[in-house]
Parts: sequence; C-alpha cells; structure tokens
Amino acid sequence: MINAKVIFYSTGVLVILLLAGCSTDCNLAKMEEENIATIRYIHAEVAKGNMGAFDEVLAPNYVRHCQAMPPELQEMHGSEGLKAFVGDFISSVSDFSETFDVIVADSDKVAYVTTMTATQTGPMGELPASGKKFTCVNIIIQRFEKGKIAETWVSWDNVAMLSQLGFFPPPALDSKP
Repeated sequence: MINAKVIFYSTGVLVILLLAGCSTDCNLAKMEEENIATIRYIHAEVAKGNMGAFDEVLAPNYVRHCQAMPPELQEMHGSEGLKAFVGDFISSVSDFSETFDVIVADSDKVAYVTTMTATQTGPMGELPASGKKFTCVNIIIQRFEKGKIAETWVSWDNVAMLSQLGFFPPPALDSKP
C-alpha cells in the first residue's frame, strides 16, 4: 500500500513544478507583450514627430543595422544619430502613415513587417523633393535588453522606393569624352 505521506508530498512537488513552469512561461509572455507594446509606442511617437521618445526606449548601447543604406548609415550607434536620421526622414515627407502587417515576439526579440506610405515633399539626403508618393515595406527585428531596444536589423527595398520617387534608374551618364 502506498503511504499517504508519499502521495501528499509527491502531489505537492508536482504542483510546485507546474507552477514554476507556468511562472516562467507567464513571465516570458508578459515580457513579449511589453516588448510589442514598446514597438507600437515608438512607431506611434515617431509618426507624430516625437524623436525624443527614442530616449525612453533605446538602451545606452543601442546599434542599428541596415545594408540598404549608404555605407556611413549602415550601422548606427546610440540614439542621437538615429533621432537625427529618422527626424530628417519624417521632415522630408508629408501624409506619412505606417501599418503593422505582422508582429511577433520570441523571447527578447520582436520581428515585424510594416507598410509605410508618404509623399516626398522635402529633400532626402542629396535627393531633391520629388513630390511623388511612395509605398515601402520594412522588415524589422528588434532585440531587447532589460526592457529597452538594444539592437535593430532593418531590411527594405530601397530600389523600389527610389523607383517610385523617380530617382532610379539614375539618369544616363553622358557618354561623350
């Protein structure tokens, strides 16, 4: 016959193990929800022109990676360069809007796809205002540390955007010597 104490203690240990597992899973799910909320928050603030919101959500060691940029902008460190870059972009467009097409979290990372539309009404770097509307799909992965965005990877089709704005292909070079 099985001892009642063995059953009692075994049941207690099983309950503790189940609760510990739930606690870990529940904490992870809560962290992922908070990270997604942070992503939605920063995108909403940027759309309003509030670049100061980056100071709230970026880790001190923040790094952004994007191969679709000129070499000097392919890797940005810290919030100041990012605030300037995004601020310049937002000031060069009108009727800016962005929608989240997909957003998922996995542990300390949030991956998402957005569709952005706007009209280029001001210069973008060396490109003059075109007055043309564009649509651009962005694929972004954000890595979090202690509730702050520590690293970003961005992929977007810059050729498609430049084509819509009339800057690609570039004008033919004069072939005369």
